[in-house]
Amino acid sequence: MSVHDQLGLNRVTKPQIPLPEFLKFAADSGFQFVEVRNDFTEKGVLDGLSQADLDKAFKAAGVKCLSINAVYPFDSAAHLKENLAKLKGLIAESKKIANPAIVFCPLNDAADKRTSAQRAEELVAALDAYGPLLAEAKITGLIEPLGFEVCSLRTKKAALAGVAKSKYPQVYKLVHDTFHHYLAGETEFFPAETGLIHVSGVLAGKAKSAIVDDDRLLVTKDDIMDNKGQVATLLARGCKAPVSYEPFSPRVRATELPELKKQLKESVKFLLG
Repeated sequence: MSVHDQLGLNRVTKPQIPLPEFLKFAADSGFQFVEVRNDFTEKGVLDGLSQADLDKAFKAAGVKCLSINAVYPFDSAAHLKENLAKLKGLIAESKKIANPAIVFCPLNDAADKRTSAQRAEELVAALDAYGPLLAEAKITGLIEPLGFEVCSLRTKKAALAGVAKSKYPQVYKLVHDTFHHYLAGETEFFPAETGLIHVSGVLAGKAKSAIVDDDRLLVTKDDIMDNKGQVATLLARGCKAPVSYEPFSPRVRATELPELKKQLKESVKFLLG
């Protein structure tokens, strides 16, 4: 299957429009998959739609779901009880739309005073706690290291070390996020362990340490993070993961739908050729 046949669009691109409209927009823009979220709508992950309305919306658009984003902060013992309840809820939502994966994001807080050893220990404990729920539901846990300097889990290498020590390594895969890969300064690629590729573009003008989510635009020729090279490297090394656009910038969200559709198609053409 060509990577062109498994392109995804994260709902962060246009969280303000109703889910059925977003699904149709994704399909009209050339995407076969979508990612939904639990952090951008008061109506929950699926806008509070009935099962019948969800079935109708997905069927009408002809798209499928890649993931629900996210359990956060998944690697913190202080939040584990709360996150287990959250995960159960996301699994229930997943079953409504045949969603195969749930994203797990680590703590990203400068006030985190845990030592490296404590973080590593709590990471494994968290993976062990979520593992049985994911295994039973036959859902993949997608671990997304965040490259920010204050993040408790910055690299994919560290995430894989935790997975290797856990009791349920088979239920976990990595998210290779081009933005976080760049921020972390990580040079290693893990094509076989990657279950999802997130792409977004950043323009020149800020120090790396000052770049934030709001700077994440669509990928263009002016991108400083070499999205094109990162994706090409993963594909050349046998990675079969879908590629999903995740631009957080308010500028993207504010772009009118016809223009945004045009820009997305141009971006895909540049990124994948």
